[in-house]
Amino acid sequence: MTDLGYTFASFLVRRLSPRAMDRLLHAVVHGYALAHPRRARAVDRNLAWIWKDAKREGLPPRARETYLAFARALRDFLEAEAEPRGGRVRLPETARRVLLSARREGTGAVLVSGHIGPWERALQWLAGELGGVEALAAHHRLAGVDRFFVERRARGGVRTLCSTRPVMSALQSLKTGGWIAALADRPRRDARRRSGPSGIVAIDRGPLLLARRAGALVIPGVSTFAADGALEIDFDVPFLLEPARGGLEVPEGLARLQRFFDGHVRAHPTQWFEWRVARALGTSGW
Repeated sequence: MTDLGYTFASFLVRRLSPRAMDRLLHAVVHGYALAHPRRARAVDRNLAWIWKDAKREGLPPRARETYLAFARALRDFLEAEAEPRGGRVRLPETARRVLLSARREGTGAVLVSGHIGPWERALQWLAGELGGVEALAAHHRLAGVDRFFVERRARGGVRTLCSTRPVMSALQSLKTGGWIAALADRPRRDARRRSGPSGIVAIDRGPLLLARRAGALVIPGVSTFAADGALEIDFDVPFLLEPARGGLEVPEGLARLQRFFDGHVRAHPTQWFEWRVARALGTSGW
């Protein structure tokens, strides 16, 4: 979709009633699944494998449920309101303690997440809590779409590091106590080959290497739509990548992320937005 498409979608989100918007989302999802059958089959295969891996009873969900969750995540991001739809954000007590402890540390932090649930909206909430957050985001092939998302994030207090030297900008921010958000479930093809099929979610080591260079905390985090529409946010235990200070080696950090993300995907398979057949399918007879 082009930037004009996103602009029009943003206009509809603001103008239509919630009921009308929900009907439109269902129609768009239905049409997309019919128009892209190969992609829908790939998502169906992922869901079936995760369902079996998690030892769930009954039939697995279908691709349209994942498409609908993605459409709702995009809708909430485009609303760009002070509160998410329903006005509710929930964190388990353990996650609240993680966030409070990390803020007290006063050091830089790399918040590592993935294309799971309403991650953009969760980042806006965190920016409100912290007074601003920065994000490392991959360039879109269309410059107009890049500009649209940069501006939209900025309205929610999220600055996108998309300069010619984003990594250097991120390092400078981390060393002065800044918080950087990065998605880790889209590794490059060569990184996939090196890491091998060790889990459901393919993990990119880039955010961990960034944290190691900056001496920053790594905070794994995920977001989820609850059944009542609330935004649920969870954090795993933060860690450093400095063994001399009691931290982890990079392979140990990757294993920590793998367990956290895989567990979340098993619990909420329709809220993982992977459109290709997952690498782990090759280990289960597909």
